[in-house]
Formats: sequence, C-alpha cells, structure tokens
Amino acid sequence: MSVFRIALAVLRNDSRSRISTALVTVGVALGVSLVLWLASAPHALQERADRTAWRDGDNSVSQTDNRAQVVMATNVDQFDGKLIHRYDITRAHVGGFVSLPPGIREFPEPGQVLLSPALAALVKATPPEKLGDRFPGQLVDEIGPQALEYPDELVAIIGHDVGTVDGWALTGLGGKVGYAADNADMLYLLTRIGMVVLIVPCLVLVASAARLTATRRERRLAALRLAGATPTQVIAMAAIETVVGAVLGSVIAVLAAEPLSHLTAQIPWGGGTWQPGDFTSGPLFTAFIAVLAPVLVVGAAVLGLRRVVDKPLSTAAAQTRRKISPARLLGLVLAGAVFLLGTTVATNQIGGRDRFTVVLVGLGAVGLALVLAGPVVTALVGRYFVARWRKPSTLLAGRRLLGDPVASFRAAAGVVVAVFAGSLALTMLPGIEDQVRPFSGPWKDSAIVADSVGKNTDVIGQLRARLAEHKLDAEVVPLVSGYLRSTSDKYGPSYQAVIASCKDAAKVLSGLSASDCVDGPAVYLPLGYQSSMHDLEFAKGNRSPNSDVPAPKRLPEGIPLRPIAGDAQIMVIDPAVFPDLAAQPTGAATTTTPSNRDAVYTAVVRLLPDVPVADNLRDSSHSATLMDDLRRATAIGLGLMALLSGASAAVAAAGSVIDRRRTFGALIAAGTPVRVLARALRREVVLPVLVATLGACLAGMVVGLGLLDVTHSISGRGEALLNFWILAPAAAGFVVALAAAAACGPVLRTFSAKDYSYE
Repeated sequence: MSVFRIALAVLRNDSRSRISTALVTVGVALGVSLVLWLASAPHALQERADRTAWRDGDNSVSQTDNRAQVVMATNVDQFDGKLIHRYDITRAHVGGFVSLPPGIREFPEPGQVLLSPALAALVKATPPEKLGDRFPGQLVDEIGPQALEYPDELVAIIGHDVGTVDGWALTGLGGKVGYAADNADMLYLLTRIGMVVLIVPCLVLVASAARLTATRRERRLAALRLAGATPTQVIAMAAIETVVGAVLGSVIAVLAAEPLSHLTAQIPWGGGTWQPGDFTSGPLFTAFIAVLAPVLVVGAAVLGLRRVVDKPLSTAAAQTRRKISPARLLGLVLAGAVFLLGTTVATNQIGGRDRFTVVLVGLGAVGLALVLAGPVVTALVGRYFVARWRKPSTLLAGRRLLGDPVASFRAAAGVVVAVFAGSLALTMLPGIEDQVRPFSGPWKDSAIVADSVGKNTDVIGQLRARLAEHKLDAEVVPLVSGYLRSTSDKYGPSYQAVIASCKDAAKVLSGLSASDCVDGPAVYLPLGYQSSMHDLEFAKGNRSPNSDVPAPKRLPEGIPLRPIAGDAQIMVIDPAVFPDLAAQPTGAATTTTPSNRDAVYTAVVRLLPDVPVADNLRDSSHSATLMDDLRRATAIGLGLMALLSGASAAVAAAGSVIDRRRTFGALIAAGTPVRVLARALRREVVLPVLVATLGACLAGMVVGLGLLDVTHSISGRGEALLNFWILAPAAAGFVVALAAAAACGPVLRTFSAKDYSYE
C-alpha cells in the first residue's frame, strides 16, 4: 500500500485525526485571512490618496506661469458635525483646456457647481439658508466615486469668474499620484502591529489543533518505522496528513478574501468607510501567502518527527522525556534588544515608512520569546508543586508540569500572547489619546472667524448687510491680524495679535472677558508676558514680522500693557493705538448662537468663498474622529485576539487530555477518582497561566511605552499615562484559562479503565 493511501486511510477511519485536520483548516484559514486583510491596508491608503490627489496642489505654479490652467482655493466647512471639503476654482485665464481627474466629468464654469452624491442629497433635504446657499450656482453634475476619499464624503466644487479666486495656480487637476493622509502612518503602524500580535495566536491555534493527535500519531508512525518503513515514508505520511487541512484552509482563505474585503470596507476610518475594492492584495502576494502558509505548517509537522525518525523504540514506548533549557530566557533579552534598536531607528525617523520594520520585527520577537520562555516558567511552577504538594491533585499537576512543560504550556501560549497584546494596547491608548488632544483654538466655540478676507473689499459692511437681510442676530467684529515682537531682540519670538476693540474681541476671543478691558488705548497681553515685552512693533498680515513685507510699525510710547487674567492665546491691540491700520480690517469674526450657527456660517462662506474660516467645532471633530478610529481599531484587534486565544487554549487543553487517554485510563483503572483528575487538570492549566500572564502583562507595558515613543515621533506630542486597567488583560487571561480548564471536564468524563487496554 502506498504512503498516500495509508495517510488517507488514517483520515477516513480515525475520528480524532479528522477533528485535528478540521481544526488545522480553521486555523490556517484564519491566519491567511488575517495576513491578507492587514497587509492590504497600505494598498487601501494609497487608493484613497490617489483618488484625492487632484486636491493636493502638488502641481502648483506661479499665477503668471503660462502652464497655469486653473486657480483653486481649498477650504473645509462643517454642517451638523460633518466636514465638507470645499473647492472654489476658476480658470487661470479665459479659455483654454483644463485636465480633469477620474470622477470629475466636466469643469464647473462660473455659476456652476459640482457636488458629491452625499452632499447633493444633504443640500436637497436642508433649508438653503443653512447649507445650500454656500454653493451658489446650478448643479451640473455629481462627483464620481473615483474622486472621493470615501463613498459618503461631502465635497463641493464651485466655479467662479476668472480673477475672483485667491488660491493656488495649478497646471491641471488630473494625472497625479497621491500621498497618503496625515494619519496614514498611524494606520500603517497599527495594522502592522495587529498583523504581528494576531498571527501568533493563529499559529498557536494551528499548533494546538495539530497536537490533538500528536502522541497517537507518533506512536503509529514509530510502529511503522519499527516495521520497516523508511524515514522518508514516515515523513511523507505525516506531511500528507497535515497538508490536507493546511491546503484546504489556505484555499478557503483565498476564496473568502473578496467578500471579506467588502466587509472590511464598512469599517470607518478618517470620517468614512472605504470603496469596495480598497482592501485587496495583489495576486502575486495572495498566491505567495496562500502557498507559504501550508509550507510552514507542513514544515513544522515534519520537524516535530525527529524523535520518531531517530528513536522509534522509545517513542513507541513513550519513554522520552523532554528537557527544557533555561537558555530560552535569553530570547527575551535578545528580543528586547532588537525592539530597542527598532524604536531608536523609528523615533529618529530614519528610512521613512520602512523605519517601522525593525520595530515590528522586535515586537514579533518579544511575543515569540514569551512563548519560548513559557515552558521554563511552567517547569519552575511544576517543581514548586512537586516539592510542596499537600493533595494528590497538586502532585499530579506538578508532575505533569515538570515532566512535559512544553505540552503543559501549550494551552497557555495563546493566552500569554493575548495578555501581552492587551496590556500593550491599554498602555498605548491613553498616551495616544493624550497625543490626539481635543482641538482648543484661540477663539470661542460660538465664533466663526475669517482672519483674512482675500480680494474682498468692505467685507464688514457686506457681511453685516447679509446678516440683516436674513434677520440673523449676530455681531460682526472687525479684525486686523498680525504679529507683535520686541525690536530689541532681532531673533526673538513673535506673538499673534489682532487690532480690535477689547470689548468686541471679548465676544469672540477665548480667555478674554469684558472685565479685562479699560478705557483708552492699550495692548492686552496674557498674564506673565509684560516683563518680556518692550520696544514692540506690529506687523500686519499673516506673515511673521521677520519678513520685510509688510513693514512693521513701532508701538507708540506710553501705551500701557494690560495683563489678561484668562488663558488667551492672542494679544489684543486697541484700534486707537494704530487708527490707520484699524480703518482697513483684514478679517472678520462673527458671533453665533446654537440656533443660527449654520445660517451665519452660510452667510460668511457665501461672502468669502475662498477664505479659510476658523471654527472650533469643525476642527475639534477631526480629533474626535481620529480617537474614535483608534478605539475602534483597538476593540476589533482585542476582540479577535480574545477569540483566537480562547479557542487555542480550549483546543490545546482538550488536546492535552486526549493525548493522555492511556495515562488517564491507567489512573482510573488504578482507582484514582475522576474528580481528583479533574482538579489536577484545572491546576495544570490555570497555574502556569497565572504566572506567565503576569510576566506578559509587564512585557506588554514595557513594549507599549516603547511604541508610544514611536507614535510620539509621528504626532510630535503626548506622554505615557498608566492606570490600573493595564492589569485587566491579565485578569481576563486568567478567566480564559479557567474556561479552557472547564472544557477538559467533559472530555475527561468520557474516559474509563477500558481506555487503557484500548490504547
């Protein structure tokens, strides 16, 4: 009979081998699916970036350049907590051709508007004075999905007359490759971390499934070896038994990749979901992973047959005892060194996005080192129980832990990795939340501020007239924006300042109240700045006074400097100090109420379509969206981790019982009560987990602090914020271990003294 037929006969006739093969199939399918899913994140980010590349202005030129085709002003509006990306555009000169990107079929001429489908529906369902009037003109077409970051994105493109838009001059709108968004590096790092920490439990699940019949298989193959089978034949039979489940799992993962990509596309990130085809991997990469997974699984199975090939007699008699070297603990030191090197490279931003590679290698090495060091801890726990046992169940558990620590730790391996990942995530998340602080601008939440009016003239009068026309109860505060600095220190700092009436500025400026104001000309400074501010000059405009355009003006002698008790971020100069500058406002701040906010916002944007508008509610929504994304990603990752680790722990624990069917049958035949064996099983599963998870929790905290340094190099701020929730993964791991131990009970109760003779 051929080797192939023998292997298939075993699968047909041995129910435990079939169960093992089915679990290997599930484990490989999960592992390959996770790799394909997480590895597709860079492709998804690049797809988004390419679709929005027409907005970036990377092909900008001077407005006098004959290559200029279009002038575009970019702004972000908001409505009902949703961001609206607005693009006011015009031709750079009369006539000519403008290249267009995919998704934009025609260029909007003056009086024409293009809206995304979601924004068009929102405009139709909303009173025009609250939203639609922001986009004056005829809706001539909708923006296609090829030009949108995500399907429900709110985007408007408004056409204007030549020379009326103050913005970038571009050579065209199409034909560019985009650069990923600001938070792309964060998502890239998170998906790579997820790939490392999620694949390890998948490997543990596969190994646990393969070990369900390991002892039985080893005895069978050892018997064939003693009967005359060659090493090649023995290895071939084991490979065939394993490859069936591995290949089937890999095929299932590849077939499920397409529907899973559509499911993944529904997970929000950056304000919206994804296009259906974003989360896809190339055919070559998919084929590589689909082939690599079965090769690794079969290779691991073949490497585990050294004892069968070299010592078949002792294997058949189950006399070989595995020895565990304390040198396994050195792996933790080496892994920590690699991770430290990676964080050093990443925080110094060496190598662009590739700088994360060494960090991820170090992260994976730490997780693997914890798994390798686990049997050493298990053996130490076993030695302690053997030396200090008081009950038979404790002695039985200790002898098992000491006699075969590798097999005993197998049930805890997935839990240990899950605890490591959980404590890592809970260490990082508060620090990342600190890095993504809620936006707190210099203006009050009720204010809408345009600190520049572009090419508009008499904007204050026009805005007041528009508000009065729509019967909106809102005040308009004229502003002249600029900077203050001390002339005695040429290279000293400059401070943002506005020329405005103090009482008017108190209505829109955060940290300034009417009680801070006095009669007469004065300059109002944040508390503590008076001593460092002398020989002052003011430069009008949004440029630093270090620039020679426009020319700064000296502060007249004798002007008092008044401290502001609040936490104001902008200095206020009374109009009487510079009456000539105050006569020509460069900006306008408008007060609002919750009931008229949208209408006032619409009035401002309608009058100043190409001018950036400051709005705290809009800007703070970006930080809130990013934190929601991070919490969602963490919850998904930890949920998958818990499911995988729990499954691997249950399978490994049950497999450990099945593997020792003959041993338990002999103990039952000798009169050992089943309840004593059940108690011993619980101890040998739970106690190593209790010790190992505490170490994994500490390792996760240390690695999380290192990764926080990496994210700090991306965002430029934030610090570690530790709390007692870091211990929650260890407690959860202990509960999972208890559940896995409980799963052994039903299997054990099926054994009897007859199993000894049967085996």
